[in-house]
Amino acid sequence: MANLGHPNIDLTRFLNESPTHEIDGQRVDAMSLINSVSMISMKLDSNNVEHVKYLTTEGLSKKQRLEFIKKIRDNLGADLFELSTCNRVVYVGFGVDCDELESSVLASTSLDNAPFDRFTGIDVWRQLVKVCSGLDSFMIGELQVMSQFRGSVAWHRKHGLTSDINGSFFDHVISANRVIRREFGFNKTTESMLNLATTALEEVVSKNPHSISVVLGFGEMGCKAVEVLLDLGQTDITVISRSPDESAKRNPETAAKVNIMTLDQWKELDHQPSLIISTIRNTVASYNSSNPIPTTAPAKIMDFSWPPSIDSTGIGANQDLMGMVHWIKIAHKLGVEWDYSSTIEKSELMITEIQQRFMSALTDRTQAKFRSFMYQTLESLSKQWVEYEHAIESAAQLEAFSREIATWLCNQDGPFATDELGNMVLSTDRPINPTLLKRVASDVTETIIRINEKSTLSEVTH
Repeated sequence: MANLGHPNIDLTRFLNESPTHEIDGQRVDAMSLINSVSMISMKLDSNNVEHVKYLTTEGLSKKQRLEFIKKIRDNLGADLFELSTCNRVVYVGFGVDCDELESSVLASTSLDNAPFDRFTGIDVWRQLVKVCSGLDSFMIGELQVMSQFRGSVAWHRKHGLTSDINGSFFDHVISANRVIRREFGFNKTTESMLNLATTALEEVVSKNPHSISVVLGFGEMGCKAVEVLLDLGQTDITVISRSPDESAKRNPETAAKVNIMTLDQWKELDHQPSLIISTIRNTVASYNSSNPIPTTAPAKIMDFSWPPSIDSTGIGANQDLMGMVHWIKIAHKLGVEWDYSSTIEKSELMITEIQQRFMSALTDRTQAKFRSFMYQTLESLSKQWVEYEHAIESAAQLEAFSREIATWLCNQDGPFATDELGNMVLSTDRPINPTLLKRVASDVTETIIRINEKSTLSEVTH
């Protein structure tokens, strides 16, 4: 048989191997995880309002939301993440493509199709960073969406909708969000809808300082609306609640300054408010043609609910409804004052830099792990060499020489022959006994050939 020569060694595949994480004892290829992610989303606008009503979980109880998402997840057969806010819906799938994800979502609604935006791989990460940082919100830099995102991630993990491994993808989104917010100073902003509401209320009250106000709902947004009205000097404020006593207990200080009653009690009154604010959470409009607002007086009606709690068919001809479509238009106008375009342009560059650092960190982690392994392996060999009979005069040199060999191995940028490795060892200027040096060359070559036979870094290091 012809001499085929000595086998070539190529360690670069271990240096360039896709990075891995270890989560709950399981090793995860980070790049494979990222590339397997798909997302469909829809940002609310006047053209897709009807679609979003069927896709959002806003207004559902916790139990209803869980049942809805579990139904989609079971249909999809893969981990699923859902986020609904006042101006968007987001669905993220793992190990599936956008077609599969969209098909499963639509199958759980009464929709045949929907104008989703689609993202895959690292673009999912980029878009979620924009969403969570408030760069894609009604009012740029809003804080509320990040809180909603973190809460949704925790909720999905708690209910087993996303595994810890897939959930780690969102940890990188949250990390990037912190950098963006710190750079732009977004941590000093308030919730977008509250800002819009405050400005609108100030305008209405300035035109009618003695407004008679009704606030529907006394949850978080309802309380804030009442607080704004009180700060503006309003005194005639009525809050409509399903359970007035329970609502009053949640915020007794504010409740003491308003009238709280049930809807039935309000209907019995001869009450003619000039301002109605709705913060009701429900899956369908509470007020429509079959159940109109129980007042026919001229009034400004502000609906801050999503999905909408007041349909245009449920108001009088002399009443002005300011619903979600109105707030979208207002937000777009305010975008000019925020210098929106330049902020977005700057943020795109920043997200790209964070993405590059993120990917480099993953790669560097793999390289560092391999380098560390090589140095430890050669150091272990050096401890064996000092036990050889010819090592008495060379013992002080062997540990340093092992590091020198490891450095040479880690710096190879391509395949090399075993002869090259042997010659590198044998040609050292260090005062090492020649017989021992041959043993060192043999041990190193045998060890590296054995490592070279492994397929992956995990095989090498275990």
